[in-house]
Amino acid sequence: MARQMDSGEPHITNTAVDCTAEYLIQIGILEGDLNLTLRVEPPPPDDNAPLATAERRLARSLLHRWRAEADAWGMTDPEPLPVRWTPSRRVASAGEYVPAGSGTDTIAGTFLRLRPRRRLVVLGTAGSGKTVLSILLTLELLARRLTQGEDDVPVPLVLSLESWDTRRQSLSDWLVDRLRQDHPGLPPVDGVHPARRLVLERRVLPVLDGLDELPGHRRAEVLDALNAGLDGVQDAVLMSRTAEYERLDQEGKGLRHATVIESLPLRPDEVASYLRRARPPARAAAWARLLETLQKEPSAPVAWALTSPLMVWLVRRSYEQHPADPRELVDRVRFPTRDAVEAHLLDRIVPAAFPPRPPNPGRLHPPRTWDAERAGAWLSYLALLLSRREESELAWWRLHSAPLPRLLALPALLAAGILLSLVIKAGMSGYAEDSLLGDLSVTGEVSGGVLFAAIARSVTASWFGQRIAEPRRSVNPLLFIHALRSFDRNSRVGPQVRLAALVGGPALVVLLLALYVFVSPDPVLVWLSVGGVLPALLTIVYAAPADTVDAATPDELLRGEQSALVTMLTLVAPLIGAGAGSFFWLGGSDGWWPAFGGWAGASSMFVLLSPWSRWILAKCSLAATRRVPWSLMAFLKDARTAGLLQLSGGTYRFRNRRLQEHLAGRRAQERGEGGGSSGPEPDRMPALADSGHFTVERTADRYHLRGRSRRLPLAHWAVFGSLLGVFIVRFTVSGQWQDFTAWLALLFLPVIGAVITVAGLLMPRQRLELELTRDGVTSVIGRRRRSYEWRHVEEITVRRAIVRGRDARFYALQVRLLAGAPRPPRRSRMGEGWFLVLPLGLSSRVDPRLGAVLADFAGPCWTSPSGGR
Repeated sequence: MARQMDSGEPHITNTAVDCTAEYLIQIGILEGDLNLTLRVEPPPPDDNAPLATAERRLARSLLHRWRAEADAWGMTDPEPLPVRWTPSRRVASAGEYVPAGSGTDTIAGTFLRLRPRRRLVVLGTAGSGKTVLSILLTLELLARRLTQGEDDVPVPLVLSLESWDTRRQSLSDWLVDRLRQDHPGLPPVDGVHPARRLVLERRVLPVLDGLDELPGHRRAEVLDALNAGLDGVQDAVLMSRTAEYERLDQEGKGLRHATVIESLPLRPDEVASYLRRARPPARAAAWARLLETLQKEPSAPVAWALTSPLMVWLVRRSYEQHPADPRELVDRVRFPTRDAVEAHLLDRIVPAAFPPRPPNPGRLHPPRTWDAERAGAWLSYLALLLSRREESELAWWRLHSAPLPRLLALPALLAAGILLSLVIKAGMSGYAEDSLLGDLSVTGEVSGGVLFAAIARSVTASWFGQRIAEPRRSVNPLLFIHALRSFDRNSRVGPQVRLAALVGGPALVVLLLALYVFVSPDPVLVWLSVGGVLPALLTIVYAAPADTVDAATPDELLRGEQSALVTMLTLVAPLIGAGAGSFFWLGGSDGWWPAFGGWAGASSMFVLLSPWSRWILAKCSLAATRRVPWSLMAFLKDARTAGLLQLSGGTYRFRNRRLQEHLAGRRAQERGEGGGSSGPEPDRMPALADSGHFTVERTADRYHLRGRSRRLPLAHWAVFGSLLGVFIVRFTVSGQWQDFTAWLALLFLPVIGAVITVAGLLMPRQRLELELTRDGVTSVIGRRRRSYEWRHVEEITVRRAIVRGRDARFYALQVRLLAGAPRPPRRSRMGEGWFLVLPLGLSSRVDPRLGAVLADFAGPCWTSPSGGR
């Protein structure tokens, strides 16, 4: 702008504010002063830029992961299998209508067009392609987000519902924990992990699988928590088998405001077209007969079998290489039914997954080869273990509960302790020679270390309950705040106790040391503070169990357990040794040999009773008897690469439940245990009826079971077992095993436990009654009477009994009460909100007649142990 000055000469001023100009051109004749002012104001900062960066990195990580999973299963080679779907007509709560279609682009596009809530439920039968559809949908959404720049596409997060403890975590907290555990390397936002902001700002899409694999009593509970967690806004995708979800929907437990679709069987002509493109070109003649049958004879047994995506994957994988001949599937004499074709394909999958490979002497590290026959036997054994436990997740830290490792646990603990005692004695031989007590001095120091380590371990067991048997989190002693978070998240004690331990524990250590310095110079105070209280606190903090189902891989969990064990040996055990050493040193003794003895005893305790040692025992014993390979983790990893297994958090699962059941049935048939069936044994009367005389009165409105049964005390064995493990460690590593009379003391706890059990059996039969009416259920056990009204009962089922936080090793009929219902006495509590009705015995199976009565009187509150209503 130009402004006339008093002197008559123009004064020219140019002002540029927040512009992008690089050149300024002034046209005209300049006389006098020229003033140029340039003010460039930076654009307002984008607060979401770091979060967008974290979101893109998360999407890329998931895309690489699920591409590898799809490649392992051959989903996209040469193109995705045409899984078809249609809107469900059998689910009453289905939301808006969705036109039938097929292909991932169609379903991904349809999902993104859902308004106002993008909620999708995918149903189907076993092997119908639900998991395949969810993975391909995930890949399509990630591709749209990364390559097509569609910023409104959320990042899909595929999770198994088995890992969600709805009583302890809300949906958002669970998603946050999963992101933190599975993706710890995401760039921080405002100095913290971006998981919470990603969840709260709706940037992740939970894709939830495994609803039908949950126990029956948990399905409705999970759907209630899911409906509450979505809060009318959050998007979600849910997969389930049709029958299980339909049953829940009829009870009003379906996912609200959701569009429900069902996977349709594949058409034979579509399968033929897909196999024609997927087959090796050089084997076109071998595949011609099968493809012709699929196109011209849609009612043939092989055509019916190949309506399942699982079977299509099996036939492609089994017959893609010579000399396998797919023409044999057309033989109706050999395969007269669909079941015969499917059983044959399931039998062939393991040899196809582990084909023989010629040796390659030119490579320094050739790829590992597995014998197909042995691999099938190993997988069958693992499948049988899971089926016996009615589980689907294969966890390495639970492998020690197999029959053989349990049988060898006591002898192995004795042998390992004796070997360690010989090493410790050799290391402290000079100390024993100089001491007046000789070998007794070594025994005392080592026993003291074992005792203080046992105290620290018992405190940890009280803090974390049954989870002390799980692998521990990977720890870094320098990252104390991270350890405190896990210490707080996994504890089963109340917040007041946690706060008291966090504040009062260090204060007690300081108080004991202050008493030693200013009041009484008693070395016991130093021993208790340094070797007792402080190690117990650090054990709780650094021995917190990992979020096992949230770990990225089983290998990471194993490394985390090893890391935690190393921390215990290098941080906690030295403190126990230092406490013992300081006690003797301050008391006037020379040398720090007691510190070494205390460290050795504590280290032995931490090692011998750790999840890692149980894993080593299980792997070595099972591998020595050829039940599993020596390189078990490598084998499981290769089986996953071959498409037989899939990752589920920190555990492995068989790719399909039917594959697990088939392999388990084959193992049982080989052992002559079930005629080829891996299912449960036929229903029988509860154990209480096997050990007594019962009478039943039944009318239209009343059922009364009464009689007397013998007691079978088993709960004390859980406590005695823990004490016996500690006693064996002290008995062996301290060298007491060399004294014959000490072996008699070793039998004390087993004998006392057996006496309690036998005494319970010899006592007079106790009175047992169970009365069911239209109003409620009443039970009588001895002189104790329990009554629950149906209007107060949320659920009634058969569960494992938990007494004072410990597994009581028997099953009982239990109820869970509604909020606000009157609570029974404390002795009736079974943990996790359940209350005792009547003990049943060692089996969870219920007599069909009693199950029918419970279904009649309890109605929808009754859930059978098998998962049905």
